[in-house]
Amino acid sequence: MLTDSSTHQLVAVHGIGNYRPRQTPDEAAELLRATWAGSLRTPATLHAAYYAHLLRPARSQSVTGAGFGNAEIDTLTTEETAVLVDWLVAYGIPDHIAQGPLTRSYRQELSWVAERSGKPLHGLLRFMVRFVREVAWYLEHPKRRNAVRELVSTTIARIQPRVVVAHSLGSVVAYEALWSMNASAAPVELLITVGSPLALPGAIFDRLDPAPLAGKGVRPPGVNRWINIADVGDLVAVPRLLGRAFDGIEDDIETSITAVDFHTFGNYLACEAMQKALLTAVG
Repeated sequence: MLTDSSTHQLVAVHGIGNYRPRQTPDEAAELLRATWAGSLRTPATLHAAYYAHLLRPARSQSVTGAGFGNAEIDTLTTEETAVLVDWLVAYGIPDHIAQGPLTRSYRQELSWVAERSGKPLHGLLRFMVRFVREVAWYLEHPKRRNAVRELVSTTIARIQPRVVVAHSLGSVVAYEALWSMNASAAPVELLITVGSPLALPGAIFDRLDPAPLAGKGVRPPGVNRWINIADVGDLVAVPRLLGRAFDGIEDDIETSITAVDFHTFGNYLACEAMQKALLTAVG
């Protein structure tokens, strides 16, 4: 269990679906910190980097509403649809189901994914709309992207953690934030990415800042070690193994964090692979 008396500092960077509209950013960060602290089994002082309030565009619909996903799959913007198409290709949608941009039905294609992955279709629709929408909100808007990246880099510089754990879209944010920092200002012993879409071709990998060179990304210069963990059923971590796309990854771990909830940050923090990784940095 995490204790406040620990000398080891850990910054956790959240992923999709964490907007807290009824709380201030500081309150939201504290709520996430307290929630994640209950899952962490390795002694460390955990801090949460909360950026969702900067990512969310004005007057956008709630991503937690009961109807979010089912009807919304047909109202995605061009940018959001492009993320979904790249994800479907990377996931391996068959050609006979993906019939072309003028005739294709994304609900039908996701129905195929739901059947293959054993996930309920309605829940999958909600999840994928949330994912592609927040990825587009980050990557398609330079001012928003810079503000989010600056908040995370400032948090890391202020806390000077030994470990950064970045989840989901947060792994993209953390990767870019760490690259934007002075490597000597806040050296990080270990970066752990979990449920990461960093290697998703087209939608994410090819749009990273800094851009990959010769088809490869590189571990940020201020990071001494990098470990990646992905649940075998995590639909955000497509492809799951990052080592094929990035140089400098020490270990690329496929595991099972839970039988049902394949993408929750708390389940990643509590898993055995996370405990072992953290012990190499704070043990």
